[in-house]
Amino acid sequence: MSPAASTRENGGLPNGSPASLLQECLACGLLVINSRGRIAACTPEAAAHLHVTPERLRNSPVNSLPAPLPRLIREAVRSGQPVTNLEIQLKTSRRGSATLRSSILPVKTRAHSQAVVVLNNLTSAPLFEQNMRRLDRLASLGTLSASMAHEIKNGMVAIKTFVDLLLQKGQDTELTEVVSRELQRINMIVTQMLRYAAPRGAAFTTVRVHELLDRSLGILRHQINGKSISLLRRFEARVDAVRGDDAQLQQVFINLLLNALEAMDTKGTLTVATETTGGKPGTSSLRIHIQDTGVGIARENLGRLFEPFFTTKKNGTGLGLAISQRIAHEHQGTIQARSEINQGSTFSLSLPIPSS
Repeated sequence: MSPAASTRENGGLPNGSPASLLQECLACGLLVINSRGRIAACTPEAAAHLHVTPERLRNSPVNSLPAPLPRLIREAVRSGQPVTNLEIQLKTSRRGSATLRSSILPVKTRAHSQAVVVLNNLTSAPLFEQNMRRLDRLASLGTLSASMAHEIKNGMVAIKTFVDLLLQKGQDTELTEVVSRELQRINMIVTQMLRYAAPRGAAFTTVRVHELLDRSLGILRHQINGKSISLLRRFEARVDAVRGDDAQLQQVFINLLLNALEAMDTKGTLTVATETTGGKPGTSSLRIHIQDTGVGIARENLGRLFEPFFTTKKNGTGLGLAISQRIAHEHQGTIQARSEINQGSTFSLSLPIPSS
């Protein structure tokens, strides 16, 4: 199941997010049992914990609750003593098992004896801890990245000075210009890392995607030739102009192209294609497809490709695709993956084409 398909509304929070898990861990469900042994009232959280609707619970006999709740409720009402921190396993045919923590509090009025049942779902707790560890790793990575960015930025000053001198002397002008342009791009990326705590708005301009793809392929020309990869360009988009940040979009192209090259042995085929979809002004999109004939991606891993730190590579960081997806979203676009084992993979980036 894809991340989009597994998302549900939870007070406006996406399912599986740390905030959502925290809410689920802390949200208590309450049941009120009347003197006739029926459920007089229930909260939506209690119904959700028991995997039923509130309407089904209301006015139902206490025996409809999962064991051992009915017996313990009757004992608590009879003895007047509360039952606290009871863990029960709830099993359903559709949703599997869940662990509930229950407390039963008898309440005596002048005429009747009642009980309040408090339910907490403990099933989400391990997932919450796992997400908290991930957040801790992200925080540590942010601190490390800021330190590394500062040092890289200092070291690049000397490199840029050397490249500028080569340009002035006219030596290897074409290669020097490529290095100079890439240094500027790296410098911008490092600057963004240093400003990550207070990000600025992206300066979007008109970007010619076909030119940017050619430039990206030129940067990776040696890797392509070194593996004897066959390169197929199919630039069939009627319009290739989009609004965006060319350096950020180039970062996405480089990430996707490098992944494709790493997935293939020698003499594979790399296809870079573009197409235009939609016809009405303001609703058409430019799609960029980067396809390889590599090892492919297992079906169970496809849904996790864009998660931070998830990687199938031996020495991968699991950040390249996560960053690429973020950039795509910032450009009001999408990025998707299709793959079959031993058949190859295709990554498709869709960007909106401006109406004017």
